[in-house]
Amino acid sequence: MNVSDDLQRRIGKLEAIEDIRRLKAVYARVCDTGYGSDGMKPLFTEDAWWGDVTGDIGTYDGRDAICAFFDGISATVSWALHYMVAPNIEVADDLENATGSWYLWQPCTYNGNAVWLTGTYADTYRKESDGWKFSRVELSVQTLSPYEDGWAKTPFLRA
Repeated sequence: MNVSDDLQRRIGKLEAIEDIRRLKAVYARVCDTGYGSDGMKPLFTEDAWWGDVTGDIGTYDGRDAICAFFDGISATVSWALHYMVAPNIEVADDLENATGSWYLWQPCTYNGNAVWLTGTYADTYRKESDGWKFSRVELSVQTLSPYEDGWAKTPFLRA
C-alpha cells in the first residue's frame, strides 16, 4: 500500500468514527424524546438485533421488532436522559464494518420511580448506501437503582 492509499484509509476511518459517534448521539436523542420508531427506524439495518444481554429488558430481532419495542418502552420509561460516554470505536479496513463500546449513565423515570440506570453497550455497525447504521446493539445493564437508595444499597429495582 502506498502512502496516499494509507492516508486515504486512515482519513476514511476517522470520518467513519465521527459518523458513528453522531449515530449514537442521534440514538440517545431519539430515546430521550419518547423512543419513537420514526426516529429509530433509520438508525438500524433491516436485519439488526437489539438486546439486553442481562435479560431484564428483552431481545429483538429485526428493525421492525426493535421499533415495536421502542414504541412501547415509554410506558415503562416515561423520562430518560442517556449519557453515552467513553466510546471506543474500531473501524475495519473495508470501511464498511465497525464495532464500538460505550458506557451508559442514565437517570430516568422507570415505572414511576426515579432511578439511576448504568450499563455498557457493545455495538456492531454497518455502512449502508445511506450511511452508518446499527446492525447489533448489546446492552448490559449494571444497575437500575432507586434514586433515594443509590446503587450501593439497592443495585436493582424489582417491580
